[in-house]
Amino acid sequence: MYKSKGITQITLRVVLGAVFIWAGTMKVLDLNSFVETVGYFRISPFDEAPWDMWLGYMLPVFEILVGSALILGLMLRGAMASVLLLTVGFLVAVMAAHFRGLNIECGCFGKALSFTNYYWHITVLIVMTLMAVILVIQEGVRGSRPEGDQNKLA
Repeated sequence: MYKSKGITQITLRVVLGAVFIWAGTMKVLDLNSFVETVGYFRISPFDEAPWDMWLGYMLPVFEILVGSALILGLMLRGAMASVLLLTVGFLVAVMAAHFRGLNIECGCFGKALSFTNYYWHITVLIVMTLMAVILVIQEGVRGSRPEGDQNKLA
């Protein structure tokens, strides 16, 4: 039973890590465009300088670091918590934009992927959030087992 949880956790870590590395890299390749996109969400204080620039320049780097940590198994609990917080934050931001009637491109994946439909975008973010929740729950269960039962590499 623990082995299948380990395989599930590693699979989810690699998938989410790869998505975050890809998303962060696509944003880094066109940082100025992403910084501009941050303001389009009209979420205070990130809708005006200097906060839009701060978030626009820091978020892609953080996504790459968190994605790398997930895949490599470094600072795992922090990486898992960060991915969960990021996916929830992205979901809230996109839903808020949709419910306020804003017709914007989020810039989530730079110019590599464009969501023209809010419902698809929200669905993808819900799936990513659920994957992050599963990771956090599995890590909590794994962390509550006696020390001898834990697989140190996974």
